[in-house]
Amino acid sequence: MKKVLVTLLALNSVMVYAASEAAAICSPEAKQIEITQAVKWYRDSAEKKALYNQTYGIATIYVTNLVKKDKLKPQTWGVVLDIDETTLDNSWYFRECGELASNESDFSHYVANPQKSVALPGVVAFTHLVHKLGGYVSMVSNRDGSFSDDSGNVVTTSVANLKQQGVYFDQVLLANRRDSKTPSDKNPRFNAVNTANYDASQMVWSNKLPAHKVIAYFGDNIQDFPKFKQPKMNALNENDTAFNVFGNGYFILPNPMYGSWE
Repeated sequence: MKKVLVTLLALNSVMVYAASEAAAICSPEAKQIEITQAVKWYRDSAEKKALYNQTYGIATIYVTNLVKKDKLKPQTWGVVLDIDETTLDNSWYFRECGELASNESDFSHYVANPQKSVALPGVVAFTHLVHKLGGYVSMVSNRDGSFSDDSGNVVTTSVANLKQQGVYFDQVLLANRRDSKTPSDKNPRFNAVNTANYDASQMVWSNKLPAHKVIAYFGDNIQDFPKFKQPKMNALNENDTAFNVFGNGYFILPNPMYGSWE
């Protein structure tokens, strides 16, 4: 009995030590360092600049060749881009707000500030190329299009920010009454671009476009692409053929700061 008691006490001691170690490793300070490092990479690394230029460069070749090969007529096709960390760089917000940056109302209030969110490398030239080739450019974002306060409506401020940065676009499609704890499903908005059927209960838009074929999607989140979900895609083998669409109509950008992977 005494031996069992000693063993239990020893195990309890190990568990307390392990818990204290875990608490130290997972302290708020440690988490803050993690997001600080991610934001620093995103803001200060040459690799980030190279990746964006590389992605939009490959996309330029892909779209140009496809339009020529398939003899696509003007205003019958287009591309879809996410806004945050795909078209506009909001890393200033995450640098200043840290862990608080996940607050949806704060994000909606500040992030569309036209003076701070800047166009990412390669995107301005690419969007103007699509327009020149005769394609539509749709911005499909999970920003809460229903949010409005003294800074203005999110649709209006998003449009102003994109214009200020020289990004070409034909429409902006945002989520409607997004719950920050439940990532909004973009698929209804992708369908709206393809079919011109806009559902006001699920989305908010700057204007409507005729139905057209989407030949390329761009995003920094796996869920920025039609029918892709984080759990299902992450469960696949890293060499699964499902990933073959990337670089071939689907173009993904880096974002170590936030996303469905969290």
